[in-house]
Amino acid sequence: MSLRPLAWSLFFLAVATQACNSNALQLLEQAEARWREGNYEDAVRLNLLLYDRDSRGRYAAQALLNAGNIYYINLRQLNKAIETYQKLLTELPGSAQELKAREQLADIYANELGDQTQAIYEYDLVLASKELDNRAEIQFRRANAYFKLNDFDRALREFQTIEEGGVSGHLADQVHLKIGTIYQIRKRFENAVESFRKVTESPCIECRRRALLTLAETYQALYDFDNAIATLHRLDGTGENREQISREIVRLMVKRNAVTGPMPE
Repeated sequence: MSLRPLAWSLFFLAVATQACNSNALQLLEQAEARWREGNYEDAVRLNLLLYDRDSRGRYAAQALLNAGNIYYINLRQLNKAIETYQKLLTELPGSAQELKAREQLADIYANELGDQTQAIYEYDLVLASKELDNRAEIQFRRANAYFKLNDFDRALREFQTIEEGGVSGHLADQVHLKIGTIYQIRKRFENAVESFRKVTESPCIECRRRALLTLAETYQALYDFDNAIATLHRLDGTGENREQISREIVRLMVKRNAVTGPMPE
């Protein structure tokens, strides 16, 4: 029996598959060009057209992810975004885009809909993956969801786990600020001081500002008015800060005098 007919069949199948992939890629690139141009409705239409034409093809998952992201980020149509992400998760499980879709879903629940319980469920599924290159960031978002639920004990454990993992940079600043805030809520002010101090030399201007303001508040709660005033003096003395610094220092001096009596001249 000759294998030639089978060989020709495989050849034509390969050619057809290559042509299909080429057409799909062109459509994807066209959709992404519309997205960059700000033509969001057309970008969604083209991405969904690509998916409808080749729902199991190489670019199907990316097309759905793109459509979901446009609904979420650009058009602010959250219900359609959720529907599109869930379609990707249901119909294309195991795709390279699965984790990002679930991460986006979790962020919608956490930051847009205020459903922290559902957000935590989605974050848990993301963190169950071994192929995760932003694990500490996802752990932070999950911990923050517990914080928003007022489950401060669980949130503190989560933030401390991230801290012990050796994070650095902006994420480390955010972790230390959250830990300090929980200690403030728990009235563990000495612990709060330690956490806020870690951020007072941060290159992030806003992080440093928040750390100094909350550190001053913490010193005030400890009746350590001198350190509270000294901490406020470390704020950048420009614009709104200058007025806030002046007001706060006057207020703290009045409160210090009420507690300890006027300072000798």
